Amino acid sequence: MKNIKIITGCILFVAASACTEQITPTPYTYSQVFTGTNSKTWKLKFIEYALNGNVEETFNLPCATDDQYTFHAGSERAFQATTGSQKCSSDESDVINDTWSFNNATATLTMVLPFFTESALPFIVREAKKSKMEIEIFLDEAGTTSYRMHFEASTEN
Repeated sequence: MKNIKIITGCILFVAASACTEQITPTPYTYSQVFTGTNSKTWKLKFIEYALNGNVEETFNLPCATDDQYTFHAGSERAFQATTGSQKCSSDESDVINDTWSFNNATATLTMVLPFFTESALPFIVREAKKSKMEIEIFLDEAGTTSYRMHFEASTEN
């Protein structure tokens, strides 16, 4: 009886290993939410002003809602901000070419928002899905005052 169990176990092991196909996992990178496969363009929908975690005001900036933010996939992490026809300031550039970065551990997306500043700033990612994204930047060290920017994906390549 013991020999039958051993032989049956060996047959099952050989059969299982002979039928096992090689699985090659494709790692998912969270950054693909921002970039799509090759590139993805986002548009600002609206901004919220929050105080102590509560939204105090929701508003649009017409000079910013016609801007486009394109995140490119790849190791160079190219980023392009194209300002629309409405400018927030007279010296605002038409196109800003820069890079972007994402830190998964701190949920921090570093990018340029021309209506805010022409330097890359770290934004906290509150939500990121295929077609919408919400980022937040705190205005004080205590973390009590912030702006939350809501984006919608407009094109993906």
